[in-house]
Amino acid sequence: MPPALTPKDVARWRRGWESMMRHYQPGRDDLLAAGLAAAEEIHGRAPERVLDVGGGPGTTAEVLLRRWPGAHVTVLDVDPALLALTSTALPHVRTVRADFGTARWLASAGGPYDLALALMTLHYLPEDRVRDWYAEARRLLRPGGLLLVADAVPDAPVSSRRQGGAADPWTEWWAALAREPAMTPLLRERAQALVGLSGGEFVAPVPWHREVARRAGFLDPTVPHHRAGHALMAFRRPPDRR
Repeated sequence: MPPALTPKDVARWRRGWESMMRHYQPGRDDLLAAGLAAAEEIHGRAPERVLDVGGGPGTTAEVLLRRWPGAHVTVLDVDPALLALTSTALPHVRTVRADFGTARWLASAGGPYDLALALMTLHYLPEDRVRDWYAEARRLLRPGGLLLVADAVPDAPVSSRRQGGAADPWTEWWAALAREPAMTPLLRERAQALVGLSGGEFVAPVPWHREVARRAGFLDPTVPHHRAGHALMAFRRPPDRR
């Protein structure tokens, strides 16, 4: 039987994940800070219930909880290996395994939420699915709730840190994880979970996201952060009319 996950190893893998994300998402710390500040400004307080769609190993959830220690955070992802890292590191965070590539994720997501995030997530979906996803995300929010979407957008070329012949950070991170005996059962489960799934690699400009979100019923689109081919976009569900 493989050894159990240890907090020390989990912390190391999660640090590696966050380092990798900073490689692909320049200015990640500033982007997150801008998004959380936007949520506080719109709500006038800290959100009480937060959903992180595609939250992986929970590194974003950890940032949320440092700023909002009283929040109830749910991390939703299709990947059982990444969710296991979240559960070990953040046992007080609710984890949900669901594929947001189909509408079935709504049945598992719960809600309603004050805030939903999809950071570096939507590019995995094809264009038509992204259109549907916006409408689904709106249904999970409370009236007046906020959706934050951060992803790659067409912009000026970004210089790459990759050296000739070197593996990219994504490949390196997963290869290192595969060498850990404690992860073997989870990685087998992961392989089964990803059968039939394919990345859309869909990238659209900010105006496209604004229009799709508007058609899905969101109001007041803003762009709290935009840097190096990545944008953070904020969309608000209309409040109830009284």
